Amino acid sequence: PPYVKAAAGSLGGVMEACCLQPIDVVKTRLQLDRAGAYRGIAHCGTTVARAEGVPALWKGLTPFATHLTLKYALRLGSNAMLQSAFKDPVTGKVSAQGRLASGFGAGVLEALVIVTPFEV
Repeated sequence: PPYVKAAAGSLGGVMEACCLQPIDVVKTRLQLDRAGAYRGIAHCGTTVARAEGVPALWKGLTPFATHLTLKYALRLGSNAMLQSAFKDPVTGKVSAQGRLASGFGAGVLEALVIVTPFEV
């Protein structure tokens, strides 16, 4: 059912955010490092962890996790709903064109409802 797909998308979004947030924090710190305090990726990560504590690597997790949770829930849930709408009434199967249309529709919906508003 679509709600199971949406829930799976939400959990996947949370896991992705938790895994990628430290990388994003390090990337941002390196981009903003005009003084040359960091010598590279590993040095930046260890410096942040030592100076501010390991949890500092997850600063900004809430908006990132919210964005990914909503994005993947909407993508997978709407894709499942659209696929059921494109099922052949006789065979109950979705054609390749139906899968393509479902994926396209889910991607457009995700972009319009979640991705663009979060990036503005």
